[in-house]
Amino acid sequence: MSTIVPYLCCRDAARAMEFYAQAFGAVQTMRLADPSGRIAHAELRIGAAPFFLSDEHLEYGVKSPTAFGGTPVMLHLSVDDVDAVMARAAAAGATIERAAQDQFYGDRTGTLHDPFGHRWMISTRKEALSTDEVERRFSDLMKGS
Repeated sequence: MSTIVPYLCCRDAARAMEFYAQAFGAVQTMRLADPSGRIAHAELRIGAAPFFLSDEHLEYGVKSPTAFGGTPVMLHLSVDDVDAVMARAAAAGATIERAAQDQFYGDRTGTLHDPFGHRWMISTRKEALSTDEVERRFSDLMKGS
């Protein structure tokens, strides 16, 4: 287990689990649901990265991003083919905020919002760059803006 594991809260967590499987290839490893079907706790993996998920539990103050009108948090997902993952996510119901583009830091990156209010940065490493090279490219970029 990683030392930090994202714990997402979603309205309709069961549907969110289906979305994450379709869009990102997530695999469920645990699911605890109450008698009404509400997800109390679920554990999933995208590749080797675990994340947890639950339905809203307003009685405990557990609210999804939709309860707040959005989220200030972005999840970063590294994948082999950002364009394919962005297309799958859009087909599964995500909203593309920024289409995938090559970036100065060596990644091809795009941003989307899933149907449950979570914001994702999806990226594929295109170039392995040193810190010095990233800083040089950033400096050049700032001079040009």
